Amino acid sequence: MSVFPQKGLLGFLLILGLVALAPHPSVWADEVKAEVDCVSCHKEKTPQIVKDWEASAHHGNDVSCAACHGEEHQTAEDVGKVGLAGPEVCAQCHEEQVDRFKQGKHALAWAAMKAMPTFHWQPMALTEGLKGCGGCHKQGLKSEEEMRKLKETSPGFGLASCDVCHTRHLFSKKEAQQPQACRTCHMGIDHPQWEMYESSKHGVRYLLKQKGVLPESAAAPTCQTCHM
Repeated sequence: MSVFPQKGLLGFLLILGLVALAPHPSVWADEVKAEVDCVSCHKEKTPQIVKDWEASAHHGNDVSCAACHGEEHQTAEDVGKVGLAGPEVCAQCHEEQVDRFKQGKHALAWAAMKAMPTFHWQPMALTEGLKGCGGCHKQGLKSEEEMRKLKETSPGFGLASCDVCHTRHLFSKKEAQQPQACRTCHMGIDHPQWEMYESSKHGVRYLLKQKGVLPESAAAPTCQTCHM
């Protein structure tokens, strides 16, 4: 018997085996359908979130909603099951960046605030919510239980830590590289870093660069130039 028919038979059997092991088309269809359902629903309920995600690098790289939030949340009745995308979730793709975050002072913000005895003596109006200490200090590393409690009492940016500097769901690296990203927290009478930067030559020149008054080649350090 010729060796060629034997090789042909082996190749045919190999192809059959691969086809048998491949996921059924319905599996792929279910994944696509789930993603479409997320977007179609949230276009109505939270349209700006969808717009930000559609303009993000995540969308461009096929990072689905379920990749960050899990698949347990399927209807309006089970919204409490949505997964909270904290640093550990981000680390699945951005391991190096999360490691660097954990080594920095921002990661200690939550623990540092909780460790201050005087913090616990203050009324909640001065500590909770976006206008209190926790509005910025919540960006530090927290447990999932703490994140869920914060979601109920202090909605907005920073809950997941990484979204303090590059706001969800756009998660723009370019945004995080601008000094205005620091302004949200580093301002006010108790820590007026933004006011000092904005009125310094560094800040004035950079803001003029942003407006196109000064050329891109003009020297104008930002917060990130020195601190990141």
